[in-house]
Amino acid sequence: MKKRNAGHYIVLVLATIILVAPLLFVLIYSFSNGWMNLLPSEFPTTQYWHELFFDSELFWQDVGRSIVLCIVPICISLLSMILALYTIVMHYPKLDGVVQTISMLPYTLRGVVLAISVLSLYAGKGTIFSDRIVMLFCVYSVIILPFVYRGLRNNLYAINSKQIVEAATLLGARGLYTFFRIIVPSLLTGIAVSALLSFGAIFTDYSIIKLVGGNRYETVQSFLYYNQKSGYGPKTASYIIMVFIIILIIATLSYRLQNRTTKTTADGK
Repeated sequence: MKKRNAGHYIVLVLATIILVAPLLFVLIYSFSNGWMNLLPSEFPTTQYWHELFFDSELFWQDVGRSIVLCIVPICISLLSMILALYTIVMHYPKLDGVVQTISMLPYTLRGVVLAISVLSLYAGKGTIFSDRIVMLFCVYSVIILPFVYRGLRNNLYAINSKQIVEAATLLGARGLYTFFRIIVPSLLTGIAVSALLSFGAIFTDYSIIKLVGGNRYETVQSFLYYNQKSGYGPKTASYIIMVFIIILIIATLSYRLQNRTTKTTADGK
């Protein structure tokens, strides 16, 4: 048993080193003035991190654009899916399989395929959907459907929403009051998990924003791409580490909320 456990620890340590080493080297590179020899030159220096926080308005503007681009589709998908799933759970449970199939379709329509399809259908038509920003909002609203559907559906069944509504009706509560004052607050954990997962998926995307938005709406991923092409070196490394920190915070929050939901469901059972 001890030999087997030792082998597991060795594999775990090696895997950790392989995964963490590239990020560690990028972090070290961001505190140097270059790395052409065995050791980085002028290490450590905080010049590029100082510029990141105090002289990189364009970077933070692109971060802000990325956040806006995440928030609008998340709100659209959450609102649509909450209403759809609530109606299905309460009145049409047989349609759950149909909605699940539709929600899983974006897995097969990612990246270039979806972007080119949307452009071919709506670009240059003279409607509101021909606007590039509107197209981006709609495309991302569809892409995140699997995350939104799974998180909300699990939460709806975990809280026994049908029984809650029936009990509230017996106590004299009306439909809208029950929905907004009981069901929606009970779904906050599922909403948060779905939103964070969706945020991570949109925030790290580059192909769709490049094809659909072009140069009209530059996000943080576009900013990193152009800086990498310009060959800024350590400065680009500091941008990459900052983006990684943002994504890490999102992933950590999502993981903790998922664990909290799982624990709550297990305790309820």
